[in-house]
Amino acid sequence: MHLTSIPIYDHHAYSLFTEERWRQEPLERYFTQSPSPQMRSFVQDSLFFRRSLRDLAEFYGCEPTPEAIGEARQQHNYGELARWLFAEANISYLLLEDDGIDSDHWSIGECDERLPPVARRVLQLEAELARFLERHDSATHLLNAFEGHLRALAPTVAAFKSVVAYRSGLDITRHNLVELERAYSELRRNPTPGQTTHITSKPLLDSMLWIALRVAREAGKPVQFHVGYGDPTLDMRLANPLGLRGVLEAPELQGLNIVLLHSYPYVREAGYLCSSYPGVYLDLGLTIPAGSVHAMRTALHEATHLAPIRKVLFSTSARHSPEMFWIAARWGRRILAQVLEQAVYNGDLTNEETEWAAERILARNAAELYGTFASPPTEPVVSQF
Repeated sequence: MHLTSIPIYDHHAYSLFTEERWRQEPLERYFTQSPSPQMRSFVQDSLFFRRSLRDLAEFYGCEPTPEAIGEARQQHNYGELARWLFAEANISYLLLEDDGIDSDHWSIGECDERLPPVARRVLQLEAELARFLERHDSATHLLNAFEGHLRALAPTVAAFKSVVAYRSGLDITRHNLVELERAYSELRRNPTPGQTTHITSKPLLDSMLWIALRVAREAGKPVQFHVGYGDPTLDMRLANPLGLRGVLEAPELQGLNIVLLHSYPYVREAGYLCSSYPGVYLDLGLTIPAGSVHAMRTALHEATHLAPIRKVLFSTSARHSPEMFWIAARWGRRILAQVLEQAVYNGDLTNEETEWAAERILARNAAELYGTFASPPTEPVVSQF
């Protein structure tokens, strides 16, 4: 199968570095989730890095070594290179998480203006809540104000996103007012460095999420949850999507759409939830392309063991460098083609059904889910370079 003509609706990604920062960063920086400088020396040993060297060497027309690629990429105008890579990746829509956008990154507006895809904002809930902490003397006032803020913002964003898996876990429970106010008082009484941008209080985060999820359901906005694989600040034991059962069973949230991002290593659990709850969708961004070829194929196979095709999504989950979007799109299409061809061999799908499935997973499912900003074009983005 050749899937290059299907424009990808990239529903989860991050902004690009500015040119100055991009030129300063070593290539290895983009191939690890670990912030530790000590990990850089091990990155070149990963299958992801070695495979990607050959991909980038093919793109740049140079030898597949870090030195040759590093020299080749520095010869390009950054803006033109970014447009070229996105056009080659054939990405039509780009939903960007807003957390972490600073002076070292293009704004979402700049991405929308400078790149071929339409770029829109995904609101990161925990980071947005942190901006309200110092303005209110009680949790009740804080959450009331935050709810009003979310209702005002909802029409302007494509989705909400939660990283509560990083902070206190996906087992989101309900807390009484006394417990909530006590936790908030403790938070304000004992501030720690970075606390305003990294809230870990479970009563506060859980209470915020019950409000945000209700607002999202009423506004018709999907909510993305980080699940599974991430950087070392994540406690993987708390990132199993089965922890969301309380949310999925809540009567007041029926009709809410939830997207389980990344999923690895909980792909089977995520697939089970997709098969059991109508509002649950499964994404394999970051699992593809960061895994080995075998791991990527296995993850997509396992995603479709139980999950209906119309609930499986692909995203690049790329950040910082336009090359990472290109690599993710390249391998997303390759792995999807291989898995669908195997499905025909196994008798799960016909040849005609694989064409439908490919368009669904790469574009149509996301276009319908985040439909506020229209469906993907029927024609691919044409490279001008």
